[in-house]
Amino acid sequence: AIGALAVILLVTIQYEIHEIITGLVGVALIGWSFFSSVRRNRALAAAEGESKENETEAVLNS
Repeated sequence: AIGALAVILLVTIQYEIHEIITGLVGVALIGWSFFSSVRRNRALAAAEGESKENETEAVLNS
């Protein structure tokens, strides 16, 4: 997010970019990061649940 905003700042030296565009880029990056984090946490929780199921099956089969 900081890199994208830095690039926008450098572009504003040459061209006029409205604050709305800069704000929307920041919001989009924050939203993308949030949903990426949620998706990763769900995948980790699912993998943890599978490993616990496998451990339970191994104990029951012993």
